[in-house]
Amino acid sequence: MSELLAIGVSHKTAPVEVRERVALPDARGAEFVRDLRGTGEVHEAVAISTCNRTELYVVVGNPVEAESRALAMLASQAGIRPTELAPSIYSLRNCDAARHLYRVTSGLDSMIVGEAEIQGQIKRSYEVAIAGETAGPLTNHLFKAALATGKRVRSETAIGERQLSLPAVAVALARERLGSLDGRSVVVVGTGETGELAARALADSGVHTVFVASRRRDRAISLARRYGGESVNFDELPQALERADMLVAATASPHLLLEARELSEVMGMRGGRPLLLIDLAVPRDIDASCGEIDGVSLYD
Repeated sequence: MSELLAIGVSHKTAPVEVRERVALPDARGAEFVRDLRGTGEVHEAVAISTCNRTELYVVVGNPVEAESRALAMLASQAGIRPTELAPSIYSLRNCDAARHLYRVTSGLDSMIVGEAEIQGQIKRSYEVAIAGETAGPLTNHLFKAALATGKRVRSETAIGERQLSLPAVAVALARERLGSLDGRSVVVVGTGETGELAARALADSGVHTVFVASRRRDRAISLARRYGGESVNFDELPQALERADMLVAATASPHLLLEARELSEVMGMRGGRPLLLIDLAVPRDIDASCGEIDGVSLYD
């Protein structure tokens, strides 16, 4: 008899240093669940990976063996021993697993309760599993029901009245640190959903210029035009930072995009002006040691 198993880590069980190491962006997530399904213990599999969680929803014959295998694969992904990762892992079965997914999809389990992006992220994760042929009858039913439940929760309760999101909270933090954002210059790195939400929230807050940097030049140009900013080539990021008051980083890169050595050189050109860095990416875009540089405030 098959059982449903949910296994994962989230902001409730692990710091960002752990979460970023087990993150499974779309392409990596698709490869991961294919490999997991190929072990024989797993019949269906869907991976969810957001800034605050990585979760696997699998249909298995032997949940004990499947859980052990999933833990081993996640630990391998993180480059640590399973015993080191195990304290951060939670595992749920059958109704408890389904109930958990419903809470996640509804925004009830988010770091920012009621955040607006989570339902779209789960829908995309499910679509990746369908495209990779790792979903099946049980996960199809589960995710369709979870998405329908999330939609009902947002439309029929007060949770959807405030359009909360991580970028919106980042803008609130910027106001707290910088005061009025009118006339401020901001660099946004990344042109995915989070980067676009950040650019929109910043534009609505009256920033003077939004410099959009991305390896996808067409997306950077489009986003900058939409929100009254300008695009820059990714290799022009140091020059953009010389002029900026704030950087928001939100890419899906597996590698650091801003290292302390590079930022130290930039800060030397700023004449003592402080710089606020907000890293919304998982894995992180900004070297954590950047926060130790004089004049730099880093929030990740």
